[in-house]
Amino acid sequence: MKPAYNTRQIENEERAQLEAQHKKEMDNLKEEVARLTSLLEQALRDKSRKATLITQPEDMHVTHFDP
Repeated sequence: MKPAYNTRQIENEERAQLEAQHKKEMDNLKEEVARLTSLLEQALRDKSRKATLITQPEDMHVTHFDP
């Protein structure tokens, strides 16, 4: 015969399920933050590269003429 669950056992099981769900949601949130951080870092690197290209002067070619 299967033992009857008491109230405390049921509460413990519900708490364990809620904690498992919370942990899963936190893990998903951490993964999303890591993904967004990576995208932001990539965008900032791209912007920095473009700014570097814009601020660097182009080489000037000077032609000397002998009179």
